[in-house]
Amino acid sequence: MKKLLTLLLVCALGAAATAQEITPYTQYKINEGVSLEVTKLKRVEQYGWDSFEVTYRLKNNTKFDLFKVDVTLYLVDKNDNQVGTVEIHDFKVPKNSDTEYTYVDLKSPYVNEKYNKIVVVKNNIEVQIEDPKGTSLAKINCTPSFSMR
Repeated sequence: MKKLLTLLLVCALGAAATAQEITPYTQYKINEGVSLEVTKLKRVEQYGWDSFEVTYRLKNNTKFDLFKVDVTLYLVDKNDNQVGTVEIHDFKVPKNSDTEYTYVDLKSPYVNEKYNKIVVVKNNIEVQIEDPKGTSLAKINCTPSFSMR
């Protein structure tokens, strides 16, 4: 058990040391190079529940493979009030990619709400870094960057 804990600690420290190699400007460029555009949001009945099916285009215009991208979609009505949220988590996004994905938000409590626009906010991006020492992850906390549809 002690060996396992030691191994996990060494791995965590190695990832933290590698994460520090990404400069703040590189983090900014990665954040700017990743974008998500909602192309379709429809209500579907899946597995006997009302759900949202989100079709979106995720662009990674960086030279890094992304391990994970966390995005929140805010559903906003015509009075500019938030009526719901949908959280999307995407994994293994290749560098220099432009791909369309589909995500189903099961049992959505917001499925019958009337919304007028969708606000897309990136939350976190985990970057996969390959170097001679091995592969590690660096987490970038994104400042809100709003994209209205």
